[in-house]
Amino acid sequence: MINSLSNDKIIQQILNIRNANSDADFQELFFQYRPLVLSSINRYHFRFYEIDDLLQEARIVCYQAVLAYNIEGKITFGKFYQQSLLNCFCSILRKESATKRKADRFAESFENILETQGEYYSNSAISHISPENTIIINEAINRLPYLLSDFEYHVFSLLYFKHQSPEIIAILLNESQSKVNRAVNRCKNKLTEELL
Repeated sequence: MINSLSNDKIIQQILNIRNANSDADFQELFFQYRPLVLSSINRYHFRFYEIDDLLQEARIVCYQAVLAYNIEGKITFGKFYQQSLLNCFCSILRKESATKRKADRFAESFENILETQGEYYSNSAISHISPENTIIINEAINRLPYLLSDFEYHVFSLLYFKHQSPEIIAILLNESQSKVNRAVNRCKNKLTEELL
């Protein structure tokens, strides 16, 4: 899978990169480990990174590994680079997970606002929403006319701005309760997607 360069050749390339900043040696060294990089990328599901971004990260890690590698040690450069790369990708995944958890919290906050029971829309129910979440929610609300159909927007306006229950909205719009409930659910889904 990986074109095998002799350990002496790899050590020489590392020294050339360190001492002369040899771009040609770095390109050759990185190219040799590119299958390892692609295999490592395929092991994980990255949500917010394109393949080119991950390859760039791998190049940075490769350069850092060249600088940090102990030539006198017993571990091969390939193993050292592989472990460095996996550490980097795990860090990226942790950041993505933190971002996803943050987005999930925004969506949960917004869900509280969109609850169909009147008491959930009291000031005490939304007072726990942080200022940052409030800004994000307000931005999503400003995009509503582009996200929702006319009927959905009308239902949402009555629910959110006029604090009407779905039962009252059905009466006001002379629509069936099930049609209004489906519109409320579509609003929730579209806005949740927008916040993630």
